[in-house]
Amino acid sequence: MSRRELARSAEYIVQHEYEQASMTAADGWRQELGEFYGDPTVALIDINEQWCAVAGEGLVLCRLGQPFGRCAEYFRQPGETVWITDLRQTGPFALEWQGEDGVWSALAFNTGEDFII
Repeated sequence: MSRRELARSAEYIVQHEYEQASMTAADGWRQELGEFYGDPTVALIDINEQWCAVAGEGLVLCRLGQPFGRCAEYFRQPGETVWITDLRQTGPFALEWQGEDGVWSALAFNTGEDFII
């Protein structure tokens, strides 16, 4: 099996092996980010390396660092699944995602203790 890289920063690599996404830190530490129906298609690592996002069948957003932070899932509930094809960071705690229809939508969030949007 081989891993496919989705995003890379100075300290982190987000990759997937089939439907399972993971993050590897520069020191070799590895953390699972989530499982997707179908392979994840895109990932983004925050420019300040505080969080990362992985998308395809919905979106998984995780705080980075050790100990590894909480993850939150979006657009993955039965009947409400959104297929995401691209991501771009728009602010310290904000991103835009592109759906399979080509439309871009905004998502702003808080990376505090509650990690809510």
